[in-house]
Amino acid sequence: MSLRAKIMSITPIVCLAIFLTLGFVFHIWRATWLVFLLIPIMPYLLGYKKFRMSVPIVVVAGYVVLGVYGYWHPGWIILFLIPILEILLKPTENNN
Repeated sequence: MSLRAKIMSITPIVCLAIFLTLGFVFHIWRATWLVFLLIPIMPYLLGYKKFRMSVPIVVVAGYVVLGVYGYWHPGWIILFLIPILEILLKPTENNN
């Protein structure tokens, strides 16, 4: 197993350890959930996938921005845009 593969497989455990450590030791629970975003970002950082802007990335980034300004609760509604826009923007197959 390569070093990159080992880093990929240990990332969720490291994120959980960081989250719990910051929460229990420093009592920082509110924003530390963002550390879990490392799990889906890690393949891009290690070069397994090429980064391209997509609908889910833009919507989640918008949600985080709304949350930073204190609108976590009504802001979650924009997460419904992910499946809606994926369905609307997905190319249709022409099966005759």
